[in-house]
Amino acid sequence: MNFLIKPWDHQLKAIDEAKDKTAYAFLFEQGTGKTGAAINTIRHKFNSNRRFMRTLIFCPPIVIDNWKNEFKLHSNVDPNKILLLKGASTSRVKLLNKAFVFDPESNRVPQPAIAVTNYEALLMKDLYALLQEWKPEIIVFDESHYLKSIASSRSILAHRLANPRDCVPPIKYLLTGTPVLNSPLDIFMQYKIMDGGETFGDNFYVFRTRYCIDRNAGMPKKKYFPNWQPRTFKRDGVDSYNEISKKIFEKGMRVEKSECLDLPPMVYQKMSVDMPKTQALIYRQLKQDLIAYVDEGVVVAELAITKALRLLQIASGFYKTDDGQEIVLKNNPKLTALKDLLRDLTVHHKVIIWCVFKKNYEQIRELCESLKIEAVEVHGGISEKGKRESVDRFTNNKKVRVLFGHPASGGIGINLVEASYSIFYSRNFDLGQSLQAEARNYRGGSEKHKKITRIDMVAAGTIDEYVMEKLKGKVDMTESILTDIVQELKRK
Repeated sequence: MNFLIKPWDHQLKAIDEAKDKTAYAFLFEQGTGKTGAAINTIRHKFNSNRRFMRTLIFCPPIVIDNWKNEFKLHSNVDPNKILLLKGASTSRVKLLNKAFVFDPESNRVPQPAIAVTNYEALLMKDLYALLQEWKPEIIVFDESHYLKSIASSRSILAHRLANPRDCVPPIKYLLTGTPVLNSPLDIFMQYKIMDGGETFGDNFYVFRTRYCIDRNAGMPKKKYFPNWQPRTFKRDGVDSYNEISKKIFEKGMRVEKSECLDLPPMVYQKMSVDMPKTQALIYRQLKQDLIAYVDEGVVVAELAITKALRLLQIASGFYKTDDGQEIVLKNNPKLTALKDLLRDLTVHHKVIIWCVFKKNYEQIRELCESLKIEAVEVHGGISEKGKRESVDRFTNNKKVRVLFGHPASGGIGINLVEASYSIFYSRNFDLGQSLQAEARNYRGGSEKHKKITRIDMVAAGTIDEYVMEKLKGKVDMTESILTDIVQELKRK
């Protein structure tokens, strides 16, 4: 097969492994070219079957347009055959209806096309029914970790669409750089969707019992909460990760940047600031409230996480009152430090600022305006069209020096290699978001810079610093919020 853009060696290896399989997982670390590898594998399927096949791609909303651009780069597919299903359900249904024709007997016949949409499409009843009628022959799940939950509606519906009972199942591909974060349980539903249970079976609880053990099984009933951890050879006589990895790689390939890309060095810097008296007092009060809540014995995990997030909010420079009012702290050393950084860095560099709270967006927006620095935003308060325009301006307009936003919105699937600096201003407990955000400007293409610098801003001696260190060590804090964090708060 001829390639319009010569693939890297690891892409060629993956294409060769996947070309004759009906299920395959491109487990490429962010920035190593999983999209290009998948598209060329799809091209091979087209060539092998000597026809254009009905192809459905699910991905985060911000990269829907990027898939069309990637097909233009890697194939000669007619752009008019690529349907971008965005917006309201009615408009998506209207567009997908173009992929049907009526035969002489007035039956609707599905036609070849490439339909690209986001995972929310699974929850749109009319569109979902039309996708079932269209009977895709190839389905791609980009950032497939969106489907790791066995109980979520979109995971269940994705499985139903990918494994129909009334026709031949489609060819399926998973694309993700983070298939497993802190637990091997993450992989079960993704592979069940991909191969109908051939690899790990179709019963999650059998899978969990085989590979994991509840380390809290002996806790008193009032304080009990499940803590499923992988079995280890040292403690349990079984190496779960090794067993699972062997099965994963029978239908997938793992690629890490360090193995295949000649990237510039990644420099990690930690910038600690001390909280002033007022901020420290509010922090200590809420800290004691969280500790007391957990020590009471009967704990609701979601409430404990909310309380812990409040501590992170205070560390970033604001707090919420009991009635939900947000109060900005006048003396905010973290924001002052960010001001100094931007004043110096933006003269010669483009900068990404990652933050997780709405109030942070307001603060950073006002800061950039005061410094007369052109900035764009990518977060939940911006429309999908607006996000795409922000990324385009940041990439192509030299005057735009800063992009700021939430890792869940701008940290997945987009290319921000114009930035040589990324600043993590505030954070949550999600390891996946942290890894994805870091990879936006540390990927193929970032070799244009001499180095890539990540700066983590933290409030010294607080949960902010502790969470940063855990995420840096690739620990998913959502798995240990009720144990590790509270113990650390007590220790400090």
